[in-house]
Amino acid sequence: MQFFKSKRFIVMTVVAFMMTSLGITVKAESLLDQTLTYDSNKSAFLNYDPENDTYELLTEDGDDIIYDMYDKTPEVTEAAVTTPAATKYISPAMTVPSYIGRLRAEILSERALLTQTTTVSTTVKTTVKTTPKVTTTKKVYDGIDVSRHQGSINWKKVKSAGIDFVMIRAGYGMEYDQVDANFHTNIKNAQSAGLECGVYWYSYAVSTSEALKEAKVCYNTIKGYKLSYPVAFDIEDPSQTGLSMTTISNMTKVFCDYLEQQKYFVSVYSYASFLKDKMNSSVLSKYDIWVAHTGVSKPSFTGSYGMWQYSHTGRVNGISGNVDLNYGYKNYPSIITSNKLNGY
Repeated sequence: MQFFKSKRFIVMTVVAFMMTSLGITVKAESLLDQTLTYDSNKSAFLNYDPENDTYELLTEDGDDIIYDMYDKTPEVTEAAVTTPAATKYISPAMTVPSYIGRLRAEILSERALLTQTTTVSTTVKTTVKTTPKVTTTKKVYDGIDVSRHQGSINWKKVKSAGIDFVMIRAGYGMEYDQVDANFHTNIKNAQSAGLECGVYWYSYAVSTSEALKEAKVCYNTIKGYKLSYPVAFDIEDPSQTGLSMTTISNMTKVFCDYLEQQKYFVSVYSYASFLKDKMNSSVLSKYDIWVAHTGVSKPSFTGSYGMWQYSHTGRVNGISGNVDLNYGYKNYPSIITSNKLNGY
């Protein structure tokens, strides 16, 4: 949602949103007494916190709006004790919009994926990994892909660790409040550190009309940035595995064609078996492919591909915990900039 400059209007809008979407009863009069410092030029969205099973209202930079609004107590002497006027998190309602439910499903599926990953045949060093040799006459670029799940990232250390490029999750689903909580921070800081950047959009679409909505939200999220790597349509969700090859292929075409019309270089991301079983030849031959297959020396995909995600359990200096590792086989910055795509 877009906030207006009137502070009183901002508060009433937030109150209405909480009361209708989350089923929370709040006295509006008490909120109107708060001193607001929220930047009205930024957008806001509802973010799910799986550890506490709660929701929080965040700015596009990941700052907590509700916390900023409430935690504005008067200045007191050192001897006094300052108590926040309200708790930071909002308890979830009994029923929530479908896209919030999908966010829950996304987190659960990502957790399941991490627990099911097999051992990767790589030797991990303190700062950056060594990887299986790939027979190719082209330069192989080292990359990672990240989302808010990687938390705060030291992008200068990532660059120093030898990473060439990063694919950053811009968001997921069909709603404007499903922009990844760390997207804007990640892409700004990664580009400032000198990394080549692309983005991906995680799909929950089950029809071409939903895929088109996702494409439009994706475009409006990324259009202010210059991207030297592709915009990838990430189609892999369990809700899509029961769909026919025709439906999956048509959804992919709708998403990718819309972004191509906006002059973006697109790519299709999924795991090897999904690409083989759910994508027809017209999709595989028309769009750039980013294939995922971990724990192997080569993906079991016979078609051509520009990137390969080969590990979900990599370690890179500057990032706490696991991160996905990728190889890039094309000079995407040259291709994209020479053709004046992706904002160039």
